[in-house]
Amino acid sequence: MKNKVLKIVLGVIGIIIIILLLIPGFVKRYAVNNSKELLGRQIQIEKLKYNYFTSTVKAYGFKMLEQDEQDNFISFDTLLVNLEPLQLIKDKVVIEEFYLKGFDVNVIMTDSVFNFDDLIAFHATEEDSVAKNTDKETFKFSISNINIKKSDFHFNNQDIEHTTNIENLSFIIPFIGWDQEEKSNVDVKFNFPRGGYFESKLNINPIDGEYDVDITISDLYLDPFYKYVEEYAEINSFSGTVDSKIQIVGNTNEAVKSIVSGTIKINDFKMTDNNDKAFLSAKEIGATIKKIDYFNSSYIFDSFIVNDSYTFFQLDSITNNFLQIFKLDSSSESTEKVNQPVANDSIKDNTPNDSGLYYAVNHLEVNRGTLDYTDNLTGKPFNYHLSDIEIDSDSIFSDSKWVDIYSDMLLNNRGTLHAKVGFDPKNTTNSKLDITIEKFVLSDINIYANHYTGHTILEGDMFYYSNSVITNGDIVSENQLLVKNASLNSSKSGLYNLPLKFALFLLKDKNGDVNLNIPVRGDMNDPTVNVGKIVWNTFKNLIVKAATSPGKLLAGLVDGDPKDLEQIQFKYLDTIPSEKNISQLDKLLELEQKKEGLKIEMVYYVDQQLQKEAIAKDEAGKLYYQETQKYYLKDEKDFETFILSKTAADSLNIKQSYMFLSNPILLDSVSKNNTKLIISNIEKYLEIEGSDTQIKVIVSDPKAPENTGAAPTLKVNFSMKEDESLETKKVEE
Repeated sequence: MKNKVLKIVLGVIGIIIIILLLIPGFVKRYAVNNSKELLGRQIQIEKLKYNYFTSTVKAYGFKMLEQDEQDNFISFDTLLVNLEPLQLIKDKVVIEEFYLKGFDVNVIMTDSVFNFDDLIAFHATEEDSVAKNTDKETFKFSISNINIKKSDFHFNNQDIEHTTNIENLSFIIPFIGWDQEEKSNVDVKFNFPRGGYFESKLNINPIDGEYDVDITISDLYLDPFYKYVEEYAEINSFSGTVDSKIQIVGNTNEAVKSIVSGTIKINDFKMTDNNDKAFLSAKEIGATIKKIDYFNSSYIFDSFIVNDSYTFFQLDSITNNFLQIFKLDSSSESTEKVNQPVANDSIKDNTPNDSGLYYAVNHLEVNRGTLDYTDNLTGKPFNYHLSDIEIDSDSIFSDSKWVDIYSDMLLNNRGTLHAKVGFDPKNTTNSKLDITIEKFVLSDINIYANHYTGHTILEGDMFYYSNSVITNGDIVSENQLLVKNASLNSSKSGLYNLPLKFALFLLKDKNGDVNLNIPVRGDMNDPTVNVGKIVWNTFKNLIVKAATSPGKLLAGLVDGDPKDLEQIQFKYLDTIPSEKNISQLDKLLELEQKKEGLKIEMVYYVDQQLQKEAIAKDEAGKLYYQETQKYYLKDEKDFETFILSKTAADSLNIKQSYMFLSNPILLDSVSKNNTKLIISNIEKYLEIEGSDTQIKVIVSDPKAPENTGAAPTLKVNFSMKEDESLETKKVEE
């Protein structure tokens, strides 16, 4: 009897053992055959084992196929899960060990549709139906000793035809826990294939949803993200590494209201264009985030620092390289005005207005920056190098009443620029700009000087001081220009053919310096107003006026009236200069001595017909005196009556009567003689008073149009001694 019982027991045990041994195979076949109904996709499993003594599940050669049941979506070589089944009695899933090797995931995106969207839809439907009955049930789990080894992740973005591969990824997670009655945490850390690592620490309270997460990224290379940037920019490379420590605090019930803080640093950042030319780079870009509140549109930074940056900026007539690279030159984007929050000078505990953007940067700093500028606006390449760029500013708040930014830089390795830019963040049409430029090498801009003015700058330094105020778009700019030791060569090929060389000569003071005031006025709100054109036209007009009206500039050297230096007038009967004429000649002699290199020429103009009429009147006056013993200048009416009676011709007017009574040959002779005498006497005076004078007196061609209607006049022309012709050609506007 006992033997029979023993046999039955052993038989039952054997059957149980056989069943237990067969269960994994049965489960495997059932899972594979019914995977579409269970999981939504066809799966494959090479082996499935279960150790009943240790409660360990092992799976080998797992694959989940794509919807076409041809390609792999997810696969792994080995999965080991060590369970504690008794914990299920307490409604808690406990996994003591989770080991996964050779895990491989292939994610594909096409037009924002992912290859796993069908799985999400499949499982979301099931969860929704169950959720109604399980809302009040608690669910707890804990997973320890998570070890992921030699895993690969492939993301194929077919929109940009690029696959991102993360290969041979291994990481260990000590613990992941979830308890709806206690605060839970998840810690993750894994290394990047090229060095560096990712680490996150998540703490979450399942009861109220409060959570905080610390994320650390070390030495994350940017070049794998090149294709994503290329979608928005015409570039050949995008490189650098990222280090960051970010903290996110919020509530899972209102995740959009989460607050972000921390630090971000980008090292050895570099972007190159399609010609493999670096156009934007920096040794280090760092930002300290005090608070980013996306929900309230509030962005507050403690600092933003850029070290050893490089920028290459290329300009042409209609666009520039940045607009081309970032595909902005052909697109028109509308800019919406953003309402600003109520002013607040402090960012502490500041809650921005919900209707607008709030930003704050406690400290902005750019150190040792470099900018290479180039253009081809004149048909020839112009290159300029800015280095040692320093930018500094504190308290840049969107609700500030005023913000000041300071900048210093080196101009083409010699000149210096100091600038202060101020603006109202709430109304950028109110701003101020103060600029000081010293020791700017004028020859650096020879390409522009040749193209626009027809001159080559041989040498010279420029000092420039500007104060500009913009109020509601109206600009009032005062500009002081000081040029030292400037010398030019003329090519006569400039677009505007400006008389720059002569104007510069006139503008020089006794020390050889040129001081110019260039005021600029304009309405920035007017789309037809171009500040650059205003400055250029102001400068151009100043140069033209200086060259065409040199007396106004030279008069100050001799404390004289500009009109007295521009022309010397005589009477028709004069043959010797008057006292006023002598005074004018003395000023010219003095000016010649004080303005070395000045060439002075005086051209004599007179209307010979009017001069003959004046001589005829004088001859008639002599006849009047002979018969009446009266001077005709003191008794004009009786004189005219007398002359008309002598001619006895009603058809003649008084001037014709003078000419009728005179001998034409005599009139012509006296007219020529008067001209010779006045010229001769002036030349003699100049020789006596200025023994080394080079002032020339020239009689104009009688046919010259300037003679018509002219009283006897010496028009004074100024030029430079080395120039044979005056650079006073009028410039077309």
